[in-house]
This record gives sequence, C-alpha cells and structure tokens, in this order.
Amino acid sequence: MRLNTKCSIALHCLVFISEYENKVKVTSELLAKSTGCNSAAIRNILNALQKAGIISVVRGIGGAYLSREPEFLTVWEVYHALEPDGLEHFIGFHPNPSPQCPVGKRIQAVLKKPYGEIGAAVQKAMEEITLQQLLDYYHENDDVQFN
Repeated sequence: MRLNTKCSIALHCLVFISEYENKVKVTSELLAKSTGCNSAAIRNILNALQKAGIISVVRGIGGAYLSREPEFLTVWEVYHALEPDGLEHFIGFHPNPSPQCPVGKRIQAVLKKPYGEIGAAVQKAMEEITLQQLLDYYHENDDVQFN
C-alpha cells in the first residue's frame, strides 16, 4: 500500500518554488524537469495548490510564487489541497467480503474505528510538519552527493 505520490510531487514543487521564485521564472515545464513528471500533471497540481491559496501563478509572463509563508504551511494543508477526501481512502476496505460469512459481513464495521484512528494520527503528524521544516532539511543536505 502506498500513498498517492501527488503530495510528494507537490512538496517537491513547493521547495523548488521557495528556493527559486525570486531567481528564475518557475514554470510547469521547469518543475516537470525537476520532478521527472510531465508538465500536464504539474499544472494539475499547481492548479490545486492555487485554488487552496498556497501558491499564485502569474499567467502570461508566467511563474509560480508562494502565497503563504513556509513556516505556516503544513504538509497536511498541501495533502488536503490535492486529496480532499484522501484520508477516507487512506486504508481501503477490500471490496467483496462474503455477506454469508460471520466475519465477512461485519469486517467493515470492525475496522471502521481503528482505521479512523489511524487516519487521525496521520493527519496530526502531517499538521506538525511545515514547509519551513522541509526547507531546513533541504539545506541540511546541501552537501549530499548522489551517484
């Protein structure tokens, strides 16, 4: 099981925008090169972030800018902008339990509360991580060399 990668791509874009918005014109094409995604997918992500008030995108001359200070923008807000109902589907129920089986007919009710608790814990953890913390981690790893 994996979380949707849109959140990671969006966070990548936000770190990039934060670092380069005042140095270069940050376009979907530039972000696509940085993330390794196609520019249409990046535009969809940027549109969701813009609707949530996280970024501003200047049409025509182009360029994306942060609309919020990194220390006040949480990973949860980014995730929620991209996946408003994401936690409801964080851990999915298998679709075809047998209604004739004593366990099968009650398993969804049995799992509903613990799954809700897991989702709440994930949300709480995401609310405690800011873009500024990610930027700090980014700068701590300035000297990391990759092959």
